[in-house]
Amino acid sequence: MHELWVRLRPLLLTARTLARAGVLAVARNWILAIFSLIAAFAIWFLVQDVENPRIEATVPGEDQAPIPVEVVNVPSGFIVAEVTPIRVFVEARAEDLDDLRAADFSAIVDASDVRAGEARSLPVTVTTERRDVSVIRPEPSTVEVAVAATVSKELPVTVVITGELPTGFRQGLEEVDPPFVTITGREALVESVHQVQATVSIAGLQNTQTFDAELVPRTSDGSRVTVNLNRNRARVTVPVEEAVLTRQIAVLGGATGRPARGYTVTDVSVSPSPVEVTGPREIVESLTVFVIEDADVSGAIAQVIERRELELPRGVSASVETVFITVSVTPQQGWRALRVVPAFVDLPEGLAVAEGVYFVEVGLAGPEPDLAGLSLGDVRVTVSLAGEDTGLNRYEPEVTAPEGIEVVSVSALWVELVPDTPPEPEEEPPDADGGEPGEQPEGDQSEDEQ
Repeated sequence: MHELWVRLRPLLLTARTLARAGVLAVARNWILAIFSLIAAFAIWFLVQDVENPRIEATVPGEDQAPIPVEVVNVPSGFIVAEVTPIRVFVEARAEDLDDLRAADFSAIVDASDVRAGEARSLPVTVTTERRDVSVIRPEPSTVEVAVAATVSKELPVTVVITGELPTGFRQGLEEVDPPFVTITGREALVESVHQVQATVSIAGLQNTQTFDAELVPRTSDGSRVTVNLNRNRARVTVPVEEAVLTRQIAVLGGATGRPARGYTVTDVSVSPSPVEVTGPREIVESLTVFVIEDADVSGAIAQVIERRELELPRGVSASVETVFITVSVTPQQGWRALRVVPAFVDLPEGLAVAEGVYFVEVGLAGPEPDLAGLSLGDVRVTVSLAGEDTGLNRYEPEVTAPEGIEVVSVSALWVELVPDTPPEPEEEPPDADGGEPGEQPEGDQSEDEQ
């Protein structure tokens, strides 16, 4: 990097010296500088005149469209007949002439002094915004202007539809804005107008679309008429929809009858639901739900499943025509209280349960059919007396119930324990012969003793 700077430094110093000298020279010789600049422009223009001279010609060329003539200041209530377009004689650079078009010029005729029914030759004024183009004269310099009184009438806008929709789609009633237009012109032309048409193409459309359409006055045979319209364009909305519609429709069903005692209906469902239906749009759109016949659950103690056929309107098909209605039937939950005699276990040695009536109140919950079928033997209550002493004590019984039955409450039990007193032996009655009890009378000895 240092070596590069060493090499460039002399060149940079020389350039700075020359630039300073040039600035000082211009400052000291400013008159000479201005003269040089003017001379340069003069030489440039001279070269342009030699290489690209200014010439005169009529434009636009014969192969181009002429300049339309605008008639201004037409008295109110009058209309001007179509005016013949013109060309213009100009002076311009040779290379610019071929590029000049009618849009580069404005041709105007003042009709403020023309009266109804008159046809006068009026001068044409032509201007251009092209700075390098000079207008010499219009050709022709005057045009024939005829002014006539106007009439008006209002006509509806007629929509003309062209093209075809794809298969499976259809067109609705079109809407147009504005629905009416006013046409103005010479009486004969206005009276010849049969329709004001807005033409749109619906080829290939698959949904509703709005068009910005040109309004065209036409005679009864379809010829275009030159009159003035208060609106030249209209918005045409063409509804397009599928002729065949596919929708999802729900299927509903219920249950009739009463399940067996102690059972209840907990759910009703239809499968499949919803189902997909296809058919004419107006029919399918009117469908809201399919209602099928209720399932009969009279006396049921379990789930009920029944088959149903859908009743479809004519011309409508469905993804399935058979559905199943399922009704869930489950036992009702109930509550029952039983008085159960307890069984005492783990009785301490030497103690006994005092005489009395012992029972335990047991609260049970579960399906009503199961509760109704319970007997006292199905519920077992035990009371453990382990480690207890004599006296009256409170115990928490243990309850065992069948599967599916819930024990929700158990009453406490007071039990009195007393010493266990064995019963006194009974005295044997004396023998009939007066002997001591237990002695065999003589003569009654057994064979072994003999």
